[in-house]
Amino acid sequence: MVLIALAIAFAGIGAMALSGNDSESEQPETTSSSVARAAGNGAASVTSVKPPAAVTSARPPAAITPTTAAAITTTAPVLDKSAVSVRVLNNSTVSGLAAQTARTIESDGWTVGETGNYSDGSVSSTTVYYSASSPAEKAAATEIAATLGVSAEPRFPGITSASPGVIVIVTAP
Repeated sequence: MVLIALAIAFAGIGAMALSGNDSESEQPETTSSSVARAAGNGAASVTSVKPPAAVTSARPPAAITPTTAAAITTTAPVLDKSAVSVRVLNNSTVSGLAAQTARTIESDGWTVGETGNYSDGSVSSTTVYYSASSPAEKAAATEIAATLGVSAEPRFPGITSASPGVIVIVTAP
């Protein structure tokens, strides 16, 4: 936060320095002349205002370039892939689909603790489920879902009471 405040302060100072005017303030030049009145007896005095001459500077204008005080990076906490239990369950008639999906997940660094079949109902599409009360499971499920190109959702009532960990239920491709 301090670095951000410093970056903003330096950017403001830099902008003010770039917008400053190097020439002295010039007053408009006035000239007077007498003009004879065409229909009258006397002469009238007319004063005209001449705009100031173009302002020139001894140095060329500075190019405006973005300034950064420091490279500020924020990263999410690194998820410990070994700390989250992952199970892959097959909900299709394709033999070996859970094992094949488990290999894909393991190639991304996750440890799959169990593969098997989910036969307590039908799931419409491959989905990664997590416990809504566990931020670690949600983060893991989101990352696994991205790897598989599927969605991550909170557990549904049929698996709410299952043991902790991420549950991947795969369906036929």
